[in-house]
Amino acid sequence: MALGSVRSRCAGLWLAWLAWGACIGVAQAGQGFQREVEPNNSAATATVLNGNSVVVLGYLFPGSDSDYYSFSAGAGDHVYAATMTAFASSAAFNTSNSVLDLIDTNGVTVLESDNDDGFFSATSSSIAGHVLPVAGTYFLRVTPSPATSQMRPYHLHFQLRSGTPTAETEPNGFFSAQALPASGWVSGAITSGDNDAFRVALNSGDTVFASLDLNPDGTGAWNGRVGLSAINETNPLAFSDDLSGGPPASEAFFWTVNASGNYDVYVDANSGAGANAHYNLSVSVLPNTPATSSCTTYASTGAVTIPTGPGLVSSTINVPGNPRIADLDVSIDLTHANLADLDVHLVSPAGNDNGLFSDLTGSTTMNLRFDDEAAVPPLGSIPVIGIYNGVALQPELNYRLSWFDGENAGGNWRLDIRDDTAANGGTLNAWSLTICQAAPICPAGTTPVKFFSQDFEANDGGFTLNPAGNEWGYGTPPFAPIDSCNSGTGCWKTALSSGFYSPGVNETIISPAISLAGRSAPIIAEWAQKYQMRDAALDQISVEVRNAGGANPRRLFEHLDGTMTDVAIGNPSLDIDASAGWGIHTSDISSYAGQNVEFRFNLTSSTGAIAQAGFAIDDLSLTECQVTDRIFRDGFQ
Repeated sequence: MALGSVRSRCAGLWLAWLAWGACIGVAQAGQGFQREVEPNNSAATATVLNGNSVVVLGYLFPGSDSDYYSFSAGAGDHVYAATMTAFASSAAFNTSNSVLDLIDTNGVTVLESDNDDGFFSATSSSIAGHVLPVAGTYFLRVTPSPATSQMRPYHLHFQLRSGTPTAETEPNGFFSAQALPASGWVSGAITSGDNDAFRVALNSGDTVFASLDLNPDGTGAWNGRVGLSAINETNPLAFSDDLSGGPPASEAFFWTVNASGNYDVYVDANSGAGANAHYNLSVSVLPNTPATSSCTTYASTGAVTIPTGPGLVSSTINVPGNPRIADLDVSIDLTHANLADLDVHLVSPAGNDNGLFSDLTGSTTMNLRFDDEAAVPPLGSIPVIGIYNGVALQPELNYRLSWFDGENAGGNWRLDIRDDTAANGGTLNAWSLTICQAAPICPAGTTPVKFFSQDFEANDGGFTLNPAGNEWGYGTPPFAPIDSCNSGTGCWKTALSSGFYSPGVNETIISPAISLAGRSAPIIAEWAQKYQMRDAALDQISVEVRNAGGANPRRLFEHLDGTMTDVAIGNPSLDIDASAGWGIHTSDISSYAGQNVEFRFNLTSSTGAIAQAGFAIDDLSLTECQVTDRIFRDGFQ
């Protein structure tokens, strides 16, 4: 996912350019996330949900953050919402325990609150079927528990329903599924031994959000569950059942499929259903949303034997040309006697060595896609049948495919498979990369005119250190994993001469003032960066644009992920330094047109032992997208 660590959509983007990919530098893929817009920690600053069926990618960061979202609704509308928190980076101060509040039109009164009715994490949240009393603007609020924690990241699924659900038609069990009505909204009841199934056609990459209201008529909650069948089959694939009790009780379920076909969303009871086992079921299908209009899949040739371990086997895919990555997915088809033996990494042509998964359990086969934008985290505790087949998963906790974003993808990519125990072997049947190429920097009908460029080859670009004498250095980085510049031999890097940044620092470099006088939207900032950091709960890096002198700052990038070192991989075990970049990053800064601006690059670290390389930047430029005169476009100049 492009710029996966950027929370805000490109603030200040002019309406005239909204059709242009929504926002340069923030590609959407998979579920087609809406992004939260910070600050949104009050009803007055709430991020407006951009439809009645939405999934939001958000971050509760730093500690004590809260995120508000607003939506308009009519009297009698029903709200279905849930959080997916299981992919929150594992570290101190970071949690998967969310609290979801539905707030009245006054922005204060809590109509319903949920802490522990969600899916994938027992402490995620679900609200299903709450009926709104009057027409107006309502709010959803997501907070961590405890309130001082962080949550990096979370997904917020939202569906607003109007009218009345369609009643189920019996029989509609596993062998006689009822077609899901076009509305995606049904009502029904479960009797003892009963199950209800609703068939829906899904395309590869589609995501299902199923929200189950277990007490729609107020007669008493019951212990129901909701799930999904395997493709074109009647058997359950996965289900949500948090053993919730009294009202308001609900279940939430999310799944991203990797194969097109018919699936059944089903409802049943975890234990004997009583006389009041009524439900309303809302099913939303979020279509697969490619990051850009130019996506290509590159496949391996030939199977590779995974010998009995311990050992390492690799397979290579060559990507021709020089496509710049906006989004990267990885598909893997393999068999192995014990998947828990395997540690698997992806290595880019630039040498970035980042993990995909380590020591997965519960299966001997794998045929799936790894996708940062998938709804499913790879957790061994999920009650599923064949989870590693026919599904799109996020990479394992603390790994990010977005660390490859902005890289030049041309060259040889390598899949490294480490088998860390003896007596078990297998076969890598096939694997592939799907690379969505970054869109042009300027929209159609405009011509890019670069009016500022600094590649740091002739000198340090006049950048200043704050405080003076800090660890940022100008030159060629000598230590892996940051041992080069993006271009040439000159760039800036933290701790250039020592390799690892120091604990307890707050260090910045600031560009000279750059005039945007006479410039008009769109104005695009572009820079190259590479980094390796500790968990963002401990250490942060950021890129910021502001008025010369420091006023009116706006964050363009921040690191929000986990520690970028993979510890004790393979046998004999080794630690692998992950890294992001060199990647080209872009951001629309049109709101600063006509002003003088400067760019601020910062690293802040806490105390404690550090073994990460830090942050490097290169090749800063500014481009104005000038409207092309029609005569010149048609070639009659």
